[in-house]
Amino acid sequence: MKTIGTIQLLYLYLLNYMIQIEEINRKFNAELLQQIKGLLPKTHTYSLGMPSVILQSAQIPDLPIELRASRLSDKAMQETHPFDLREIMDLPRAVQNPLAVFRSATHLGHYVVMTELEHGRKNFIVVLNNKPLKINSIRSIYPKNNEQIVKWIDDELLEYMDKQKTIEWISKQRSNSADVRKLLNRVAKIIQNFENAKFEDKIV
Repeated sequence: MKTIGTIQLLYLYLLNYMIQIEEINRKFNAELLQQIKGLLPKTHTYSLGMPSVILQSAQIPDLPIELRASRLSDKAMQETHPFDLREIMDLPRAVQNPLAVFRSATHLGHYVVMTELEHGRKNFIVVLNNKPLKINSIRSIYPKNNEQIVKWIDDELLEYMDKQKTIEWISKQRSNSADVRKLLNRVAKIIQNFENAKFEDKIV
């Protein structure tokens, strides 16, 4: 009976979550269009909802995920990795259902969410931090070089991944370098052996 109850609880939780995130996603897209048109106040803060069980299983605190419009504008115009705001349509949905989540290699308490949103052949990442404020603040968002993402996997910074999609992503990476090919083979084995935390542990 306990097992059946847990499955039912998880199903109801996920159903309710899907309804909520779709509404949040719709609102985000509408507000993003306003920012693109120059009609959104610079002081506006986007809401991406509360972390999904996927994000919570990756150690991201159960706190609201927020993004300041001014920070988004600054990141989109950075010389090192500029992007068009239209490329991040559906960002809440992409963040809540990521390809992978990593611990930051440089900042303790920061988490890097790898999304399926793309800029050319690069995937957008979102950097979250919940200190000193009691929110998951998006500190950065930009398309990341694939080579660096592969290195994060090799450095065992993974907290979560969609195994099937990540395997497909790795299979698309190519290089003429023998060293890089060895790295990709090693990372493919890491992915195969990686085990995600159980989602239901976060809601029961």
